[in-house]
Amino acid sequence: MAITSEEIYNQLAQKVAEQPGLAGLSPAPDSAAQLATALSSNSRVSIWRLLMRAVSYVHKTQQDNFDRFRLEVVGLARDNMYGTRRWFIARAKAFQIGHSLVFTSNDAQYATDDPAARIVTHAAVVELANVVVVKVAKAAGTGLAKLTSAEQVAINDYFQELRPPVQVAVLTADPDRIKLNGSVVYDGQTPLGGVQSAVQFELAQYLKSLDFGGVVRLTDLREAILRASGVVDVRLDLVEVRTTGPYTTIPRVHYTYAGHAIIDPAWPITSSLQWAVGNV
Repeated sequence: MAITSEEIYNQLAQKVAEQPGLAGLSPAPDSAAQLATALSSNSRVSIWRLLMRAVSYVHKTQQDNFDRFRLEVVGLARDNMYGTRRWFIARAKAFQIGHSLVFTSNDAQYATDDPAARIVTHAAVVELANVVVVKVAKAAGTGLAKLTSAEQVAINDYFQELRPPVQVAVLTADPDRIKLNGSVVYDGQTPLGGVQSAVQFELAQYLKSLDFGGVVRLTDLREAILRASGVVDVRLDLVEVRTTGPYTTIPRVHYTYAGHAIIDPAWPITSSLQWAVGNV
């Protein structure tokens, strides 16, 4: 409820003005703006107006608390709808390494809430036939990393204990590696090293901005390069990606296997792209 304490005061003042026995207690019409002006002057302000201002502030605070509580309840209800994609994602992020689930008659939870034991920072869900694949990753420096083998076994067991009504498989993998082939035209007034650094930055920012489990688009890769300072034009002749096997061509879009992607360090843009000076 987007309402201010001043608006509440004005509503109360209107109700006061409508009551014959109270109408003479305040200026007619009274408002929060008039009260603010009176408070900044040397004139005295009626105690009932100050009390009404205090009541307005308390009402505003109470409404804000109610709004926050409502949003929290809505979020809990949405995240705990059993078997939905949001439920799987919420459960993956709630996983606590080294803790065991405690079961009740209709639910399972941890006996101790230990935020430091939560290792999954990113999760996405893909449905394949009768299997729900939950893709997960954890924070590592400024990027993401796959879970260790022991961590993957633990979260797989965790999901099996939750007993969802479908088969669940947890997938965690190194980031998909993208290799670019093409050419970049850049302004000769900008040093080549500076242009290449700017392109690397823009590509990294674009890939980091993707939703976990999202899609890499060739048009977005091209636009990211064009955003780099000093770049005049770009042509991508071939864009390839490598996940668990050899490189494959990205025709238009790539649905991330690991849930996230990087430019392949083995094929940096400084060598995989051709660089030429030009101004058109």
